[in-house]
Amino acid sequence: MSFFGIIKKIVLWSYDRGTWQYDLLCIMILAFIFLTPSWVFDKRLKAETRAQVYEKLYVSASDIANANRSLPLAQMLSESLSRKTRQQVTVKHYEFDFDSKGNIQGFQVWFDHSR
Repeated sequence: MSFFGIIKKIVLWSYDRGTWQYDLLCIMILAFIFLTPSWVFDKRLKAETRAQVYEKLYVSASDIANANRSLPLAQMLSESLSRKTRQQVTVKHYEFDFDSKGNIQGFQVWFDHSR
């Protein structure tokens, strides 16, 4: 039997039950299930290793009430977080936090320490 014929029989699972080839395929599947480390299937770990993980803080609307209104929102949040953390920070992403009436209550802010 040719090499491709063997591969075709494995892929199509055409070995009869009770043959040594069938048993070998079952053992290989069970070995894969039980011997593969869990980190291979953990999507969160893969996402964190692909992208830099930023710190996240909540900034209430009152924290930026005294900020210069002519500045962009990201810069106002950056200044507020810099005061809060006592370090220069760069805002990477932010999301609005609304109350039940639809008013802005605060912001979830992801940031990075500037170096």
